[in-house]
Amino acid sequence: MKKTYQLEEIFTPSQPAKHTFVERSSVKKRLDRAFRTPGKQIIIYGYSGAGKTTLLRNKLETENINYITTPCIKGMSISDIVIDAFNQLEIYFTQGKETVESNKVGGTLSASYLGLKASLGAETKGDSKISKRRAVELPITPQTLAKFIGESENCWVIEDFHKIESSNKIQMAQIMKVFMDASVNYPKLKIIAIGAVNSAREVVQFDPEMKNRITELQVPLMNEESLNEILNTGEKLLNIKIPTKIVDRIVSYSSGLPAVTHQLGLLLCEVNKIFQTHDSSKVFEITQSSFEIALDEYLEENSDSLKAVYEFATRIIHKRKNENASDILRAILTVNNESISLNDIKEVIQLDDKNYKGTNLKKYVDELTTPSRSEILRFNENSMTYYFNNPFIKAYCQCVLRNNVKGKINSSTLLKEFRKTLNKELEIARRAFLKDISEL
Repeated sequence: MKKTYQLEEIFTPSQPAKHTFVERSSVKKRLDRAFRTPGKQIIIYGYSGAGKTTLLRNKLETENINYITTPCIKGMSISDIVIDAFNQLEIYFTQGKETVESNKVGGTLSASYLGLKASLGAETKGDSKISKRRAVELPITPQTLAKFIGESENCWVIEDFHKIESSNKIQMAQIMKVFMDASVNYPKLKIIAIGAVNSAREVVQFDPEMKNRITELQVPLMNEESLNEILNTGEKLLNIKIPTKIVDRIVSYSSGLPAVTHQLGLLLCEVNKIFQTHDSSKVFEITQSSFEIALDEYLEENSDSLKAVYEFATRIIHKRKNENASDILRAILTVNNESISLNDIKEVIQLDDKNYKGTNLKKYVDELTTPSRSEILRFNENSMTYYFNNPFIKAYCQCVLRNNVKGKINSSTLLKEFRKTLNKELEIARRAFLKDISEL
């Protein structure tokens, strides 16, 4: 009898994929080596939605590696991060011990005993009452944390590492060094930090000694074959058939991001009322027209997200002549190529300002590839060119800059224009994606 899967188990845009996990052999090989090497700390980085967390979770869970996770948010200090990890270990210490028989001397004994969760609270044994407190209430040092994570045979996963402030990253580099030293006694002890592009370089920048002591593992964009495999596996597990033309469109719109593939796959099934494995000996055929409905759902559902990405990327911190984020995006869209060089952007700006020199242009364009500007652009190091993160955000930018839109894409007129713009961008995005993947 065929196993029944729920739709949300198969297409998981917001959670690590399990049943539709696609192995990337070159990345797996390096990750395996890093885990085997005692003292080697790991930084996994790449674009948002590229599958960093999925890759790591699959490794940890398939090999039964124990771990604790600290998700970073903006404004967290190193103290907050360390305390969070220590708190998860739920370590307790003996605060005192007193006798309960009158013929023995009472009092409190200072104790150094440390135990795990099983030692919770006060407990009575024979004639003694032992009082315990959470060890997190005591001063905590990186050395102490390394010791107890090592003793518990855990790894420490730090998510969204890029959100840590620069000043705190200096300290984090030092903590990684402490963990590396502690690995002499605890060979499996590791910090695995997950972050955006350039996360690893920042650690080395703050502490050059870590250069040969960390594995910088980049999770690249998924190629077309791997994105296809996600959909093909989903088809088998849900007993459905997605037409080849729809598969090709989903893969193209995804621009190498498996999270988008999962989201479109999920919506496509919902439109066809497939919420679990189709219970029939005959495969359920997905209709061509249903994809258009699913795409409209995606655009409507992500309108707020696209708006947030655009507004965060183009927010003005210090107003600059010709080099505000919106000025740069407008110049890129004016050229309308699949990718664009700094010189191309400079030439467009000079059409309106002949005296423009572009001295700081690279700095401001590079900002648009970082989380501080929503990673709205990507950079191809081989061709030294820039392009939009995905066709959805590019089409949204075009609509906003053309119509001065300030709200959601929910009016029928604007949605129609957005769809038209998006369709134009599909082939451009496909060419750019294929070129980028071929050069990795």
